[in-house]
This record gives sequence, structure tokens and C-alpha cells, in this order.
Amino acid sequence: PRPGVASSVWYSGFSDRRPVIAGNWKQNPATAGEARELLRLLKANQAALEASGRGHVPDVIIFPPFPFLQLALDTVAGTAIKIGAQNIGVQEKPGAYTGEVTATMIRSLGCELVLLGHSERRMLYGETDAIINRKMHIALAAGLSVVLCVGEQEAEFEAGLLQAVLALQLKKGLQGVPASELERVIVAYEPVWAIGTGKTATPDQAQEAHLAVRAVISEMYGTGVARGLRVQYGGSVTPEGVDAMMQMPDVDGALVGGASLAADKFARIVEFSPPDAVLSQPRTMMAREVVACKNTLGESPVWSARDQVLYWVSALDQELWVWNTRDAPFKRSFPQVIGCVGLIDDGRLLVAMAEQVVAYDVATGQADAIAPAPEATSTTRPNDGRSDRSGNFVVGMYNAFHKGGGPSSGENNAGLYRIGASPGGGLEEILSYRFRVSNGISFSPDGRTMYFCDTPTRKVFAFSYDPQAQGTNALTNRRLVYSMPSHLPGGPDGAQVDAAGKLWIALSGAGMVVQVDPETSMTDMVVMLPVSSPTSLTFGGPALDTLYITTRGPDGGGLYSVQMPFGVRGVEEREVSSSRLPA
Repeated sequence: PRPGVASSVWYSGFSDRRPVIAGNWKQNPATAGEARELLRLLKANQAALEASGRGHVPDVIIFPPFPFLQLALDTVAGTAIKIGAQNIGVQEKPGAYTGEVTATMIRSLGCELVLLGHSERRMLYGETDAIINRKMHIALAAGLSVVLCVGEQEAEFEAGLLQAVLALQLKKGLQGVPASELERVIVAYEPVWAIGTGKTATPDQAQEAHLAVRAVISEMYGTGVARGLRVQYGGSVTPEGVDAMMQMPDVDGALVGGASLAADKFARIVEFSPPDAVLSQPRTMMAREVVACKNTLGESPVWSARDQVLYWVSALDQELWVWNTRDAPFKRSFPQVIGCVGLIDDGRLLVAMAEQVVAYDVATGQADAIAPAPEATSTTRPNDGRSDRSGNFVVGMYNAFHKGGGPSSGENNAGLYRIGASPGGGLEEILSYRFRVSNGISFSPDGRTMYFCDTPTRKVFAFSYDPQAQGTNALTNRRLVYSMPSHLPGGPDGAQVDAAGKLWIALSGAGMVVQVDPETSMTDMVVMLPVSSPTSLTFGGPALDTLYITTRGPDGGGLYSVQMPFGVRGVEEREVSSSRLPA
């Protein structure tokens, strides 16, 4: 059973109350430009979540400062993100009240909510329960919904006054509000001692407080209203702690402060693991460093079964690395950033650089042009690539400004391409939508399924794959197979499939590789690394039973390996057919 269910008289199933995650930006960020960058990333993450097919998608609310409200409304348009104001004045109508803002002004912009009773308004600006109650009535009358904040100070908590403080704030804050209006009210419990301090209430403490909130609401409005009321927890909410908090049956979401100013952290909180998710206990192994190559960004390992050689790239260092696992590895330098490498059946390598795709002879150093790189622009470059089981090469692009700070910040401007299947062997785009960062390209043993992820979304998808179909007909029937847990930082990176059809994914930023069953989305095995950012992986060795893992700096950069358990092995990497490459 879920924690705390036995102690809750209000719990009647997770799906009864839709979760709600809200970000309170407070007096942040410093400029409109910074706000625009953050909003663009939030929009991209939300759009990806809505399109993913994931169940239990929460309501998402952002509370920016007043000067950024219109910018926020315009930027997130097209997603389900709701925009609210952090405060309103106590006047119902416009007038000679310098510095004040009415609820009708906020509503006329298109805002749907307002945040009232936050502890900082209470303590720094002297807002009393009476003032908050007046604002509550004004907001509801103007058509706004309200997030009402309540919570105790540390001395009150230590004195055992939690229930008394919550009862007083709720009864005074909601005085005169009819039961019919409670559908437009969310209560945010925020222990004042946990706001901005790094401290946080334990899940059990939050559950106790939320039970106290519902008890007061039941006394005021009846048990039916108490059961339907959504109650958030607010107080130093983090991605690492949100899953445990959301396991509590009376915690319906989170009011997020500092973490809402980092798009990746906020996205991880929004995508918390649902309380009813089954948690597995996977087998754990440890990888060791086998080549101290100190790559800035190691990527794209590929094993040649014919030559018994491992190839990989150090992308930003513009290097190709070669190792037969017996002698010392060596490297070859290139004139451009390298995204990925593949095998060609005439012994050469397919190397996708920032501006050009070439067939490269390691022995002679001869590089023969195959095609210009797809989207050879200043904002994208090739990133991830792998040959399919029919001898074509699939390569995905990378938005160089996907983290912000550039002309394509937050944009889905990268495409997925294939070499060798179209007439004449040229490049063709095969995915019907654009994305930010291509990764995870890998194929099932029978070649009929392709896996792919847009790393910033933290999700891996499977597609039905047809190596003969032209253009976007090659990939159909998208379905979600893995969503990275909220408590893990980073995102899915390179991937490979073993002979049993299990998917192995490098979780860059989380210091691990996971084996996932695509049928159940369960993690069966975990390979831990002593560095934070594995980037890609492949199976190699004479029996294809060694997993080789590339990494990146600053703490990594070496090549790691781990011997697979008995019965776990890879599939021989298919070589790209030289006859299909452009002449």
C-alpha cells in the first residue's frame, strides 16, 4: 500500500485529484531577456511532455513577476501551462493607487490565477489574514482562481501549534467564501522554516499537515469539498525529493520556488513518478576505466566484428579513436567537430562531421566526401548516429543552443536523416517532427523497431521502422518506452540494444547506464560509473559480451567497460553498404 494511506480518511485514489505543479519566480529573473530564455525552455519541455503519451500529466502553473506576465502568456501559448500573478491590490476598481494592480487588470491579460497569502507577503509586507481574505473575494469575483498559501513558522512548529495555525489561517482567509467557489481554490501548505532555507518537511510531516488542512476544510464545508480540494506542498521542493513527497496520498502537487528558475529542474519536478508506479530493484554492476583518453566529449562507440576493433569519437576535440583492446589505442585528427561514426562494408568508416559526411580510411587517412552534413548551419550539427539492420545509416542533429543563450534557444530545429535508402543514396529526412538533441538511435535485433530520444525531454521512444519506406513513412507508431525518473539529474544519451531486445541507455549526468525492458519500461540492470556523465555505449569483444561506455568531462572523458552477466550479449553492428552511398 502507498505510504500514509491508512492514516488518511480523505484518500480515494490518485486519479481523483489532478496533480498541480506551480513555479513561483518571486522577484526573478533580472531581465526580460532572461525571462524569455527560461520561458522558451519551459514551453519546449511542456510541449514534449504533452506529446509524449505519458499518463498522470499534472496541471502546470507559472507565477512570474508583473513585468513578465504578458511575455509569459505570449511565449507559452500553445501549451497547457497556465500563467498567474504573484499578488493583487486590495482595491476592486482602478483608481489613484500608485503602484497597485487590480485583479481585473490581471484577468484582462489572460492570466487565470493569483497567488495569495505567501509567507513573504505576510512577513515582509504585513499582510494579515483579513487583507488576504479581502483579496480572495476580489480575485474570485474577477474570475481568477487562487492558490492560497498557509503555513507555520519554525517556533510554532516546535511548539506543536501546526494544526492551530493552519486552522486560523484557513478560517480567516476563506471567511465568506461559499463552497461553490472552492473548486477554484488550491491550498499550498508551505512550512515557513523550509522556504529558501534548504530545509524541507519530511513526506510524513507534509502528509500530517495536509490532513490538518483537509480536516479544517471538512469542518467548514463538509467532507466532499475536503476530498476534492487540491493541496500542494511548498518549501524547498527539489527534483530529488519530489517523488517521495508525491507518494503521500494527500499531497496533490508542489509550489516550487528556486528550482522553478532552472528549466531542467522544474521539468523533472513536473514529471514526478506517479504514486502508483511500480518501483523495481535492478541488478547493479560497476564499470571500470580501460582507456584514460580524457575526451572532452566522448561519443559514438562502434565495434567492428570483422576487425575486432572499437572506434569512438571525441566530438569537440575533433578526434577519432581506434583500439583493438590489446595494443595501445591511437587517434586521428579531423578538421571539424565530429558527431558520430559508422562502419562501411569496404573497411572504411562513415564519419559525420559538422559540415560534411565522409568515408574515411584509417590506414591511409584518405577522406572521401559522401554528402554535405544535413542542416550545415551555425545552429545545428550531426550528433548521434547508427546503422540500421539493413545497411543504411541514420544520423540525428543537435541544436547547439538547446540550453539557451543563442539564436535557436529552446527551438525544435534539428532533424533526423538517413543515408543509403533513397534513390542515389543521398540524405533523406525520416522523422515527421523536429527536436532539440538527437540521441539514443538504436535498433531492435530484427530491425523493425528504432529507438530515439530528444535528450532535453528525458524520454525515450520506440518507432516502428521500415528500412525501405521513403521519407517520414520510415518511422510510424511512436510510443513511450522510458521516462527518466525525477530524482536523477541529466538526461538519456546514447543507447544500444542487446540480443534479447533489451534497451541499454546512458544516463548522462546521473553516472549510470540502465537496461530497460521496452515492453514494460522496467529497469532490470544498472551499470554504475565513478564519473557523472556517460554519453554512449556499445557491445564489443569477441563474444559481444563486453559493454563499452564513452564519457565526457569535466570529471570523466575516459572509456569504461563492464563484463556482461552470462547470457547477455550484443548484436553485431551492421556495416553500411558502400554501394548505397552517393558516388
